Amino acid sequence: MQLKFTEHGFPVKKLILDRRFIKEFRNPPGLLLKGRLTEILKAFSKILDEVNPVKLISVGDYVTSFLLNYNFNLNLAVVDFKVERESYRYSIPQNYFKNIFKIYNPPGSISSDSWLTIQYAMALNDASIILVEGEEDLLALPCVLCAPLNSIVVFGVPGEGMMIVRVDAAARKVGFRMLTFFSPHFTISE
Repeated sequence: MQLKFTEHGFPVKKLILDRRFIKEFRNPPGLLLKGRLTEILKAFSKILDEVNPVKLISVGDYVTSFLLNYNFNLNLAVVDFKVERESYRYSIPQNYFKNIFKIYNPPGSISSDSWLTIQYAMALNDASIILVEGEEDLLALPCVLCAPLNSIVVFGVPGEGMMIVRVDAAARKVGFRMLTFFSPHFTISE
């Protein structure tokens, strides 16, 4: 892999996924729950009982609407109101999220604003939602890397099911390895 460095002290504006590694993101680490809705609900409830997560984080609209609809207590949701690039609307319980953040995250990337907002939202005690203009698909990665240990990050795998990632040392190790699949894009100030 090519060495990524700069001779200049410019801050990183965003990380851009090298398309050669897209397959790595199609097979994320974690437990894929699939099958009928009742089976997924039962399996997910069992996992929550066993883990008793510090935080429950959802990334993606279908998963978020599913978890809210079945009264799972989300600490953080990251959404863009799209499912597979198509508009997706659902109701969010009024006053559920105490903190609402709006960010821009370009497709195929992780912006520094997105990362910092996720990190800040993780530190808050009240439930937060991050509304993404652009695309939230890759933001599960900073969620795993920023969440407290023993948290659970949930996201959809289109056409497959619901991926459950328990945040532990192994998940973080894989997450840090996945960061190497990105190239930094720098902000050049005058």
